[in-house]
Amino acid sequence: MALSRDDAPERWLAAVYADRPLVTQFDAGATVWPELGHRPTSSASAPSVVAGMLRALGPRPGESVLEVGTGTGWNAALLAEVVGETGEVTTVEIDPEVAAGARARLRAAGYDRVEVVEGDAASAIAGARRFDRITVTAGVHIGRFPYSWVRSAVPGGVIVAPMRADLATGPLVRFVVGADGTARGNAIADLGVSFMDLRSPREVPAELDPSERDDAAAESSWTELAPWVPLLADDHRWPIAVALPGCRYEVRERTADRPGEAWLVDPLSGSWAAVVPADGRYAVRQHGPRRLWDAAEAAYRWWTDRGRPPLPAWEWTVAPDRQRVTLPPTT
Repeated sequence: MALSRDDAPERWLAAVYADRPLVTQFDAGATVWPELGHRPTSSASAPSVVAGMLRALGPRPGESVLEVGTGTGWNAALLAEVVGETGEVTTVEIDPEVAAGARARLRAAGYDRVEVVEGDAASAIAGARRFDRITVTAGVHIGRFPYSWVRSAVPGGVIVAPMRADLATGPLVRFVVGADGTARGNAIADLGVSFMDLRSPREVPAELDPSERDDAAAESSWTELAPWVPLLADDHRWPIAVALPGCRYEVRERTADRPGEAWLVDPLSGSWAAVVPADGRYAVRQHGPRRLWDAAEAAYRWWTDRGRPPLPAWEWTVAPDRQRVTLPPTT
């Protein structure tokens, strides 16, 4: 639903103050107001999410903060209030229109000291500049965390970023940068987030079209594991997302009386797997160089054998030469 402050001021104000995200741009600006586009590309996060991320970041008066993803500029204004006159806030936005709008709003609200930089956040901040805190308001794919952010943080600095895989969004991870130039972190408990991907590079999601499957060439097998158990809960899905970082899933034709069909696809290899209820078990059909369901089930059972540790138990490492997501050995 499109809302205009001029046309419906009361409804607009209620939406602005509601605890929910608000899409402010579609299709990288190609869709013009008041039309609604197909792909949200900029938004204002729900206030509860903004507050939770600020708590995780922990900025203090006098510190320097880098924000990746300016959006409306609201979060940058909040950061400016926290760090005060002696602190510094720099916010980077890749979209020229969004950056210009945020810059104008911040200046109109009296936040001239907030620096709005237009450019790719992975490379726009370079040189000798270092920050005490870095907050990221865009989804970062596992294994693709820009090391330039780690390099831009002081030793002991904090980076808060929503991490994701194709199979799962979240969690929000709080990294601390060590003197060795390695950032290590864990997910924040009880703060699930879902952000749009970093604009550059942005991948086009694979379409999950069952009509393109070659069932005649598929291998058939059976499983006792209901697919929606590992696929429809965040903690359950994350070990599969780590094991199959490029894999996507969908549950189709699910109704109140029918659990539906689970489908996994790996766009890179062209592999796919379908799992459907049959005769008290679940029929599996797989095709391609990767046996996606076999790998997904193995990852899920590995996780359950370790006691089903929650998301905050995972450890994240971003170093100059490697990026890892691991579960520490159980004691």
